[in-house]
Amino acid sequence: MSYNASSSTGVNPEEEIERESANPLEEPLLSIEWVQSTLDSGRKNFQTFYENCNEAEDFYLSNFDFSVPETGSQVRLGTAHSTINTLVAHVTPQFLDISVPPPGPKGQVRAELLEKFLRGANHMLEQFSPTRRETAKHMALYGISFEKTEFAANRWEDFPEPPTDGDVTDYKEQLQDVLNRRNINWPITSTCINPKMMVWDTNNIQNPRWVMHFYEIDASWVRAHFPSWEGPVEGTVEFVETWTHSQVCYMADGKFALEPKRHGYKTLPFTMYWPHTGLMTDGNDPSSLYRGILHGNFDMLRAESRLASQYLDIVGNSAWPTRDFRGPPGITEQVMEQYEETPGAKNFLPQNVNVERAITPDPPSSIVIAQQMMQSAIEDNTAPAVSRGQRPTGAASGYHTAVLAGIAALNFGAYVEAAQRGLQDRNAIMLHIIENVIQDKVTVFGKTETGPMDAIVRPNDIRGHYVNMVQLSPTSPEEQERKLNLYNSLWRTGFVDHDTALRKAGVSNALEVRSKLLAENFLKGEQVQQVLQGEAARRVPLLQQLVQATGMTSGQEAEQIAQNILNTQGDTQLPNAGNFSSGNQPARSPATEAARVETNTRPVVPGSLREQELVGRQIASPRTGNRRVQGRDLPPGLGQ
Repeated sequence: MSYNASSSTGVNPEEEIERESANPLEEPLLSIEWVQSTLDSGRKNFQTFYENCNEAEDFYLSNFDFSVPETGSQVRLGTAHSTINTLVAHVTPQFLDISVPPPGPKGQVRAELLEKFLRGANHMLEQFSPTRRETAKHMALYGISFEKTEFAANRWEDFPEPPTDGDVTDYKEQLQDVLNRRNINWPITSTCINPKMMVWDTNNIQNPRWVMHFYEIDASWVRAHFPSWEGPVEGTVEFVETWTHSQVCYMADGKFALEPKRHGYKTLPFTMYWPHTGLMTDGNDPSSLYRGILHGNFDMLRAESRLASQYLDIVGNSAWPTRDFRGPPGITEQVMEQYEETPGAKNFLPQNVNVERAITPDPPSSIVIAQQMMQSAIEDNTAPAVSRGQRPTGAASGYHTAVLAGIAALNFGAYVEAAQRGLQDRNAIMLHIIENVIQDKVTVFGKTETGPMDAIVRPNDIRGHYVNMVQLSPTSPEEQERKLNLYNSLWRTGFVDHDTALRKAGVSNALEVRSKLLAENFLKGEQVQQVLQGEAARRVPLLQQLVQATGMTSGQEAEQIAQNILNTQGDTQLPNAGNFSSGNQPARSPATEAARVETNTRPVVPGSLREQELVGRQIASPRTGNRRVQGRDLPPGLGQ
């Protein structure tokens, strides 16, 4: 008995296949009409969300208001500011734990290179365009934040024009200068964008199909960068950037400044940090989807500041009480005018004139109780005091306090996870840029837990492997030392292998470390040490004299040892790929030997002048021409 799926569903199989194969990320057709209508409807849809953002900003900046009597004071507590900054500190540790899974059984070296590169790339981003703390603030305040990552073409200058007269001496020097500056200048930039200046696709909330960024800008700037734009000469205009996964267009004053073009990133260059602290409702209302940590606590924050203001007014009246003067008219007024209350003052009181201190009540206990209730409620909903380093009442030890702080940090779990996902996406965008836009090697310099580092990544090292994992787990020096001792002991006792022990102890480039250890052990060999000592004696006359004085060897023998190192000939030989003499080559068959052509060609050493010359020739060759990087006249990524 055969079973026909279409007979039970009543759906044509061809229609079912067509529906299943439909692209869920189908991009819109960018036009002036679509951009303008989508922007207008998006602003209406996001209006309540924008208002929530403004209210959260007011509390963070202490610009909020609350009712007090006409003569009462307004004391605004910084609870909101402290809460946001505490959250930011929990999601922005100094170092990131980045791991890249190997792309295959033989891809461990490639994975470690990408790990090392991404660590350095994140460090350089924070040096040139720091955004992590700002994006964390937006995420805490608004419930979502955005970061734009793009290729900064203006940081890389073009290669020089090749000479026409055949003299390449100056050209090689100019070319090397450009290459050196490219190695230093970081070509990728990130910008934190306020969500109040954006609308985005809420129908695909996890992976928006499009993003719009709008802001005011001088018309002169638009005209200078886009001469064909037909807009006003002076004043300010609204500039709208519309990005999809493959296209970009710029619109100013309702007219295209840049018509839709492919940007070349092959991904949306926007990173979304979304902690999922809101509620997904019918229609995906942005005001329900995106809610910051202060949302729902605004009334309690006002009440907390109002109670504090009342308490301080009562205390102030007690500290500076009023004086009541009693006595005959005329002389009493004179006493009032001449009465001094400065410390040590002496006042003359005529007969029948009395000065009495007005009775002021002490702050009632109800105010204190109400304050404690408000503070407790706010902490329960936001950031407990223990997460800010305050020891709670009843904590008997530092360990107890640390446990409570760990529990309190769970309030920030959603934001930590959002930051990890966002940083993973940002890392993938950077790899996309190098592979698809720059299409050349990129050098990074950075600082990790173990010290300075540098790495070079080429498009061939990426090859579509963008997967990476980021872990935000700030570790104290004491905890790091404990992990080192633990896994060192486990490795020595044979419970874990060396690679696992290194990684668990915090070493990301375990394979590179093991290779360096093997090299160190090789250099510690007795024969190698003798050779190195001889080389030192040859290069430094004083050392040579000392060697001869000790009777270890003669100067001639030291010279011979040094020559063996340089040419890999003689009794003591070391591997040297740079020498191709007949004496150190493998044996050949008669047929091969007969066909062999003697040559003294040496391989090109990386970083040498020979390599620079070859690179210059390749770049300047008529076959490919001079390769340029787009300047600021076009948006980054265009003109592929």
